[in-house]
Amino acid sequence: MLSLEERDTTTSPSTLQLAEDSRPHRQFKEDGRAKRGPSGRKRQNIQGNARYVNWLSPFLWNQIETATRRAGKPWSPGAIVKEAKRLNPTAFATLTPQVVGWWIDSDAKKCGKSRWTKTVLDRVKEGNSPGGQTTQIGILVSQI
Repeated sequence: MLSLEERDTTTSPSTLQLAEDSRPHRQFKEDGRAKRGPSGRKRQNIQGNARYVNWLSPFLWNQIETATRRAGKPWSPGAIVKEAKRLNPTAFATLTPQVVGWWIDSDAKKCGKSRWTKTVLDRVKEGNSPGGQTTQIGILVSQI
């Protein structure tokens, strides 16, 4: 198993930059922390570079949709990835057919239709907003 340092050196600089670009909210959070100043306990871990690409971010998803239209129907994950790599080889160098296959609705595919799963469409609609939920509750918030 590779250590964190070895993993960081094995990924190309363009992939790291693409991962950072596909997650712009990370920098907004850091800028907000810097403006507020220190409070509470000091941070022990500094924020590192993003490793994983958010393929559902708007600037990448539009290109994936274009590649899907160019690949034609019925949708094939391999054909979609091949078209995406033709459109933008540097951005989609690490996209695999397995990932695209998870996005395609298998129930609709059995019926001969081609469409994305509901969860993928919901995540695309959210755009660059982060996932998760807020667990901190103020003292004046009703907990009923």
